[in-house]
This record gives sequence, C-alpha cells and structure tokens, in this order.
Amino acid sequence: MKVSAETFSIIPSTGSPGLSLTGKPIERVYSPLQTTLTLIEEGDQRFCILTTHATTHLYRYSVVLQAAVAAALNIRPSQVLCFSSHNHCAPLAFNPAHKLASFNYLHVDEVLTLDDLTPEGRKLLDLACLTASKLPARLRNATVRSAKGCERRISYNRKAHRADGSTYMLREEDRLLLGADFNGDIDDDAFVIGFFDDQDHPISLLTSFTAHPATAYHPEHPVIFGEYPQIACDDLSAAFDHVPVGFLQGCCGEVNAKGSVSMKPVDQSVADATRMGHQLGETFIRAAKDQFARSTSRDARMALRNVRMPFTGVPSLSSLDAQIADISAFIARCEKNDPNTRVCQNQNFPTYMTPQYRAALMVNVLNWAKWARGFHESGRLDQAPTGVDMEIAAIRLGDVGIVGLPCEPFDDIGRQIKRAAPCAMTLPCGYMNDDYVFYVPDSGNNGDLEYQSAFYRYTTCMLPFAQPAGDRLAAEGAQLLRTIL
Repeated sequence: MKVSAETFSIIPSTGSPGLSLTGKPIERVYSPLQTTLTLIEEGDQRFCILTTHATTHLYRYSVVLQAAVAAALNIRPSQVLCFSSHNHCAPLAFNPAHKLASFNYLHVDEVLTLDDLTPEGRKLLDLACLTASKLPARLRNATVRSAKGCERRISYNRKAHRADGSTYMLREEDRLLLGADFNGDIDDDAFVIGFFDDQDHPISLLTSFTAHPATAYHPEHPVIFGEYPQIACDDLSAAFDHVPVGFLQGCCGEVNAKGSVSMKPVDQSVADATRMGHQLGETFIRAAKDQFARSTSRDARMALRNVRMPFTGVPSLSSLDAQIADISAFIARCEKNDPNTRVCQNQNFPTYMTPQYRAALMVNVLNWAKWARGFHESGRLDQAPTGVDMEIAAIRLGDVGIVGLPCEPFDDIGRQIKRAAPCAMTLPCGYMNDDYVFYVPDSGNNGDLEYQSAFYRYTTCMLPFAQPAGDRLAAEGAQLLRTIL
C-alpha cells in the first residue's frame, strides 16, 4: 500500500447562503473549513478518500466533486469517495434556488454545472482538484495502525419517548431537564487510523466519531465554524507532526453533540463546540499514543455495491387527510405569531425558534401529505415509488474496515455493522457522496413519526421504509467487507 495526503482550507464569506430554510445568509465567520484528501494506491489500483468539514453531501454537489477530483487523478469518479463531517455551520455549495436544492428528486440525469455553484462551492472544487493533482507524486509505502478510544462527554441521543409511546426530538432545553450530563444511548467509540512510512514517520491520519456537529448551529442565524470534528482533527495533527487528518462521521442519525440548537449566544455556543473538540482531540491522542496496533496486512481494497431499500405503500386517505388538516391549522396559528406552536405531527420545536421558522418546517410535511394524497386522488397508487437504490462502499486498510453509507444512518445500523464485520476494527460511516436519501432508521426505530425517524415527510419523492429498513444496509455493508478480505 502507498499513501499520500494533504489538507486545504476555504474561508467562506459573510452573506453567502447558509443552511437555513428561510434563506438567511451567513452572519459571521469563526474559522476556515478544512478538507483532507487521502490517496491510496494498491498495485495498479488507486482510490481517494475526501473528507471535509464543508458541505459536500447535500443534494448533487458531491457528484460534481467526485468527477472533478477523479479527472485530476486520472481515475474513475467511483474511485473517489466524499465523506462529510455533516457540519451544520457551513455554506451551501450551489445555488439554493436550483431545482435540485430540494427534497423532491431521488434520481435525476441532470448534473450541476460550474455556473450553478456558489463561490464557496467553486473554491472547494478548484482547491480539491489542485490538491489531488499533487498527491500521486507524493505516494509513499505505508503501514496501517489503528486505535479506539472512548468518549462520552460530548454527545447525546436526541430521540425521546413520551409516556403514550410517541416519539420526539430531544432538543438541548429538553436534554437539560434530564441532567447536564445526560447522553442516553450513544456510540462512544473514537477511532484513529494512522498511515506510517518505512521510517515510522506519520504520513496522515483518519478519525471517526458519532455525533451531529451542530453545537454552534442556529437555523435563523447561520455562521461558519468547523465545529468539534475540525478542532479534534487539528489537535491530533499537532500531536503527530502536523500531518493531514481526515474525519469520518459515524452513524449519527439520532445522535447530536451537546448544546445543539440551544438558546445560548453564538459566541458561547462556538466556545462550547471548541471545548468539546478539544475533549475529543484529547481522546484521539490518548488512544493513538497508548493503543496504536500495527496491522498484520499491508494491502488496501475498496468495493461498491447497490442496495435496494423498499418503501411501504402510500398511507391511507383518511390518515393523510387528518395530517393535512392538522398541519394547515398549525401553520395558520404560526402565521398569527401564536407562541403555542411547539408541537405538530410529532415534530417539536425549541422555544427560541420563531413561529415563522416552525411553519417553514411544517410546510414540507404538508407538501408531502398532499403529494401522497395525490396517488389516491388520481387513482395512481400502483405508480407510487416502491423504493430507492443506494450505493454503499466498503474499504479495507490493512486489518481495518470502513463501511460508507450515502445517508444519515441511525446509531444501531453502525452497531450492527461493527458486530457483523469480519475486520479487527470497523468504522461504520454515513454522509458519503450524494446523501439525497437523508435519514435511514434501523428496524427498531422505523415507523416512528418524529423528525429523524420520518424524514421522508420532508420530501415529495419518498414513502416510509419497509422493514427491516436500515438493517438491510448494515447486513449488506458487513457482507461487502467480507468480499475484500
């Protein structure tokens, strides 16, 4: 195996489009956003792992990025895997008014053009290609080392259950009612993979942890900040001769970093995210310094597989009519600035969120219900979508496995992969490539109606997943790893 890597940064501008349903622009910039490219060569085969704290997984931008980086490396686009940390404090990479900047399409032939990109998206693309072009000449023989730490201070499970069995998203204000240290059912594994040359000098590192990086995120006041993953990667890099460090986000569909979407001033939220980043960095460093285990195997392989994820049928007409009536009444109350608009259709909203933003969130759910109702109304139930195809990846680096999923997978999907995988250590990761499917629950969480379990209601192209839902991805991912041992 040969490896080379490099990290670059972009500095987005205030006023650029942020991650906000109401079109709010970026208000402040707290840090650059880093991207790391790792080129891996095994024999006459090469593949590239691109990890970034910018936004690459939303909609169709990663397709453009893969093709451009592949051209710079003279490899196929399928040999470039883009992994986003899912940082919420990042700009949009292409025009938010473009039709693909919506949750309305599963498969389209249209590809974004360079003119469709924002200045930030174009800068990221150009620098990724420039960086990629340098990597082949820098390839060095590499051995792999791996370590796993435990970090329980910074994350919590944001899915909660009411006494009547219904579910809701546990916002920060709700979490604090359960105790300042509450974290619930989380994945506390903190992984480090190290590439070392023949003189035992570090070439680069890859890391992974499981939690939405959204501590400094406010949907109505977007900012730019690398969040806890970038801080942790910087700390680990400093401890290993400042080599490039990439971050792979775990299966964090229902797991957040603490402080997420809180009522604190943004400066305090950024400080909290920074503190948590240093805590994770400390855990990474301790694991790497104390536990690094050398792989007995020195080769690398990568494989892709398509997985069909079936949908259930269209919900009943009566249930859809009830949803439409309930949501329409809720939006009407929001338009009157009614503060008593905290809950609708199992979607719950934080105190600080304005009624206008709550309404904007529920408009999507209303549109889905009307879209689904249309299949009844027009007698086209047999034409409703039956499922979605997802391309997953398996990577083996020495004795270490990585499973990449193009979605926001729930925590237990990652656990299932780790239990079933044949490798000494396996990193289950989401947010790979084009994450247009968004949330995928495991079988135990499938069928609930809170935000992350029923994200299909924020689209007009998806229906509920049929059981066993995300368990299919776990089984296929583990099996795909077995094919490249």
